[in-house]
Amino acid sequence: MLSYRLLKNHAGILLIGDYTSLRWLHTVVHDINERSPLIRDREGLFLNLAYDVRKAYQGQHEILKPPSDHEEMGIRYGVQALWPVILLQQRMLRVSLAYLEHSAKTQAVAYALEAVIEEALKEDFTVLGAEAVTYWQRLDPGYRNVFDRLWSRTAIFCSWSKAERRRHFLNLLSSFEPMYETLHAYRLQRGEKNLVSPGDLLAWENVEWPDPQW
Repeated sequence: MLSYRLLKNHAGILLIGDYTSLRWLHTVVHDINERSPLIRDREGLFLNLAYDVRKAYQGQHEILKPPSDHEEMGIRYGVQALWPVILLQQRMLRVSLAYLEHSAKTQAVAYALEAVIEEALKEDFTVLGAEAVTYWQRLDPGYRNVFDRLWSRTAIFCSWSKAERRRHFLNLLSSFEPMYETLHAYRLQRGEKNLVSPGDLLAWENVEWPDPQW
């Protein structure tokens, strides 16, 4: 079973699972990565989810021992995931299923990850949580360059303070849309607030991600 713990400063989640659950997730991500027609870079950031999960169940990230009064829970393993990254990875997994034959096991894993993310978004962003879920589910991995956009978005996200993440998060998600740069000036004229500048995104395009303070 998958679960989560929120990270500090609206950075993302610690994705938690027992050995079997994480092994299943690892297998499903690899399968989707090999077969999805939406994935153009088979060694890209989507596959990183499988790598991170494997490191987790091998005990190379966080190991969570059961509380003394619930030892039946067994040992669980956790891996940190930044919000922009895990949201787009999950959408790639979920949307790819529409193009592929898949088993009930694959579907169960996909829905489990989706359920964890939805609950965590609502908890982390409270009154903005429902909107955050809507923006996340609008992410379309079918756009050709959507994963190319992930690097700069995550870099600028890591540079923000907790307050800035809360203030700009929804518009950061909207910046994955292919017409974002074109419509940015129009949205400013309409009086929209907290938009992420295309110039700022361009400046972060090839910059190493700062410490997210998670």
